[in-house]
Amino acid sequence: MRTVAQTRDDARRPAEPDDDPAVGQERRARLIDVNDGLIASAGMVEGVAQAHASSSVILVTGIATVLVGVAAVAGIRYAEASDERDAHEALVAAERRRITVDPEAELAELASIYEAKGLDAALARQVAEQLSADDPLAAQLDAEYRLDELGPSVPPLRAAALTAGAFVGGAAVPLVVAALAPASVRVALTLVTVVVALVVSATLAARSGHVPVPRAIVRTVSIGLATMLITIAAGSLLDLSSAEVDLDLDL
Repeated sequence: MRTVAQTRDDARRPAEPDDDPAVGQERRARLIDVNDGLIASAGMVEGVAQAHASSSVILVTGIATVLVGVAAVAGIRYAEASDERDAHEALVAAERRRITVDPEAELAELASIYEAKGLDAALARQVAEQLSADDPLAAQLDAEYRLDELGPSVPPLRAAALTAGAFVGGAAVPLVVAALAPASVRVALTLVTVVVALVVSATLAARSGHVPVPRAIVRTVSIGLATMLITIAAGSLLDLSSAEVDLDLDL
């Protein structure tokens, strides 16, 4: 039979970094942001390159795409993280209030949670009492909601910055290739480079999220290819060979 100490230690033992689902999901989210940057930037620069635009036009167009994309994804991520923070704080406040009003009822509820997991009633009560002795709020949050912290894991500003950085990192790949590649192979080389990058990032994202790798690769690469082929087709209808951008800044 398991002792109270063993059960208490298991409940409090932090997950190993490699086994922590939250870490894997956070890594996967950043890699998805990289994919978004890759596809958004590639879609734009491939269309412009197919229209025979010069390297300067491709560069300016790509940078504009990156800036707009960063503003969008970072803003969305900030709003999402802020909503998560507000919901988290409301949940913690409600749980704290219930403990203050009726601590015995909350202790009984905590014991019932461990009893439902397979402990006998007496042992479940002892575990609940020992966990609640140090921090009853933390014990309740962990048992009821699987929350190990009283605050959100990633602050909104940091979440937005991480998303923006990942997006820029992905977007830079097709932009640099398209701007530097010879005009004769620019479209093809950019397409191949982006596909390879999407395969790598999709593989890493799938492994981080413990999802089937082949399915993730097919899905991600299909979206990227479809985006690039559509913009390449659109670019074939245009002629930007005479378009120029003056990058000489006189201060």
